[in-house]
Amino acid sequence: MTKNQYVFNTTLEGFVNVFEPSGKYNNCAFSFKLPEEVMGPAEKDREELLAWAKTKVENPKRIQINRPKWDDEGLVSYSFLGETGRGRPVFVDCNGDPVEPSVLKSIRKGTKVRLVVKQTPYTRPNLGTTLKVSGGKILQLATGNGATDSGELSVDDINALLGTETEGYKQSSPAVKKDVDSAPCSVEPNYDF
Repeated sequence: MTKNQYVFNTTLEGFVNVFEPSGKYNNCAFSFKLPEEVMGPAEKDREELLAWAKTKVENPKRIQINRPKWDDEGLVSYSFLGETGRGRPVFVDCNGDPVEPSVLKSIRKGTKVRLVVKQTPYTRPNLGTTLKVSGGKILQLATGNGATDSGELSVDDINALLGTETEGYKQSSPAVKKDVDSAPCSVEPNYDF
């Protein structure tokens, strides 16, 4: 495990698009919460990273410091590709196999994942830290499937960090069940013309 890198289980929240860039900013996005046991070390690391970043600017007293990338409850809104300049995270199933594009297209809110996230500092235009999701393992799929681009980490790198043969979603043998908490996106009337 490298410094400022966190590996943890969480659930994808909000709008989830990990397939193709779209929308106003032509990017992919999802949200997740940092667990309490990760927030403490992440906040401590942030202070150290900001102290380092201040040594890299001419007048650190005159530069503004941006807020953390997570809110008070640990919620992170993450985007990649498009205008963000961030590469696509590698998503694998519990066997360690890369998730196919057709599955990536269907990943939705409620998908349980194990993520690898790294925190890094920046000095322009203000001081701050950012989070980069390197990869994730799908533990329980809420209708979805996999990635085609490995970004900076290869599939082997993600499997080394997250391990293989975990209980949960396996692309080769899906076990679909009805999620009691899920409701249809909309109920539309059936018109017969």
